[in-house]
Amino acid sequence: MSYIELKNGSMAARITTLGAELVSLKKNGREYLWQADPKYWNGRSPLLFPNCGSFWNGVYRYNGQTYSLQKHGFARQMEFSVVNQSETEVTLGIRSTDETLKSYPFPFFLFVTYRLGESDLKVEWFVRNEGDNEMFYAIGAHPAFYLPDFDPAQPVRGYFSFATNKPVEYLIPTEKGCVDDLHPQTLQLDDQGMMPITASTFDIDTYVIESADISRCTLLSAERVPFLAVDFHMPVLSLWSPTAQHPDCPFVAIEPWNGSCDTVGFTGELSERRHINSLAPGAHALTAYTITIF
Repeated sequence: MSYIELKNGSMAARITTLGAELVSLKKNGREYLWQADPKYWNGRSPLLFPNCGSFWNGVYRYNGQTYSLQKHGFARQMEFSVVNQSETEVTLGIRSTDETLKSYPFPFFLFVTYRLGESDLKVEWFVRNEGDNEMFYAIGAHPAFYLPDFDPAQPVRGYFSFATNKPVEYLIPTEKGCVDDLHPQTLQLDDQGMMPITASTFDIDTYVIESADISRCTLLSAERVPFLAVDFHMPVLSLWSPTAQHPDCPFVAIEPWNGSCDTVGFTGELSERRHINSLAPGAHALTAYTITIF
């Protein structure tokens, strides 16, 4: 495992080759990315591939066989190689191995590119099907960010706003990390169209938001000052913080997913999962999101 440092003016990012994970994002010396205090959560920004979230009972079915695959997949635990690098950009890559083919029977290439701007960081995922059969996959991000000027004694710790004029609907994980799709709910926003962040906001654990109509999620301070934003074009946006177990938790995760966890009781084929992606043999797909610091 090694680390790559990117710099662009007042911006700095640090990436590790283990999991191609972003482990630091700073502007003017201030850290914005959660720094993995194990008291709360020992992750920072893991890459989710080839699945986002959990399979029902930890298994899925493909081509007449049943496979076991852990929550959020295996890419976050693999060592990536540096493909190319400059002062402001790096591309890292992995390919399928004999070991990955045991739990995920699709040959693939996966490249992750980090491109640092003067006030933002763009992250691109390039997935290529190297096999002879149609490939099914999901891919997602799990970055966690410090709440600005966090004060656990304050009733409101910050706000989320969403770049949409439509109601924001979400599902709740209710059993084995899987969502109840029979009872979608609508976010209750305040009179300024924002979602307050309090000690009890995440008592439900995770908001699995149907985000086809959302292009940006902004994190604001308790005074409603924009702090950072995540821009994306993906079908699912998950919001999470472990405040149910740790009421004084000082971070929130803003997770754009090109995929989804299973629904409760799902026993269909891999190809029938919610928001599953497919690639023909030899085909590739490019997905991206951007973190902007205000």
